[in-house]
Amino acid sequence: MTTIADGTLAVPFTFGTPQPFESLWLVPLFAAGEPRAEYLGLDEAVAHGLVVREVDEAGAVNSLVVDNPLDVPVLLYEGEELVGAKQNRILDGSTLVPAKARTVVAVSCVERGRWAYRSRARDTVSQASARSFTPAPRAAYPDLRRAKHEGAAQGEVWQSVAAKAARLDAHSATEAAEQLYVSRAAPLEKFLAALPRHDGQCGAVACIGGRLTCVDWVSRSDAWASLHAKLVRGYALDAIEQPRRAPFPSRALALLALAVGRAPRFAAPAGKIGEIRRIEDERIVGTELAVDGEVVTLTAFPRGRA
Repeated sequence: MTTIADGTLAVPFTFGTPQPFESLWLVPLFAAGEPRAEYLGLDEAVAHGLVVREVDEAGAVNSLVVDNPLDVPVLLYEGEELVGAKQNRILDGSTLVPAKARTVVAVSCVERGRWAYRSRARDTVSQASARSFTPAPRAAYPDLRRAKHEGAAQGEVWQSVAAKAARLDAHSATEAAEQLYVSRAAPLEKFLAALPRHDGQCGAVACIGGRLTCVDWVSRSDAWASLHAKLVRGYALDAIEQPRRAPFPSRALALLALAVGRAPRFAAPAGKIGEIRRIEDERIVGTELAVDGEVVTLTAFPRGRA
């Protein structure tokens, strides 16, 4: 991003036309310039051989291993859910996994009641499959993702999932967040059908119940293509708990750009590729991943419950 006269950083995106459906307004984001960094999204990479698995046979709740055999880096976007192995997890932060590399990534458990492989397959190939993860067709809901950015520990993640399950009457034998989405599949798909991805889209601003909720941005539209449905299902899971319709907070877009641009950046633990920066002040919290000066991902939330 570039710095403008007053010291504010210019955001790497432009705003499209807001789209409403029930209590959710979605504003598509488009790149302000041509992307430079090359990478694949998680779904495409898994289809071509990338493997996400437990760190070892015993496993570790808050860590997973990613083996990337491909010739290109792979983007893992914060909030994406991975299902299988010993318990379902969500990615704590966005990171680029280098080509031809093995990387340990931070995750949070969203299935408190299971710590065991789901099957004990007889042959070696099936055993390897049972011990690896599959990308889920959803991402964590914004209220949980914001809480993680504000420092929520594993116990608070479980509490958030349990509280939402109680409100939605969506109980699971293993206390899996997955059941939240399964139990509300029909309304979530209505949101997705009403809020389709646009050609060239690279991100979205979600506003729920008349309040700005979060911004999600990646530098490549092909990477956004595999994230759009996942993130919209997450937005919708929070939106179904809000009133059906509220006015669009038009002033929020200008305030968002100003807040993101002016918020201080703090160096976070370094990723394998690029620089991870924490975005934080009294109004906003989030992270961005930059590679050679290009913002590859940006995620931001207003502080406190949306």
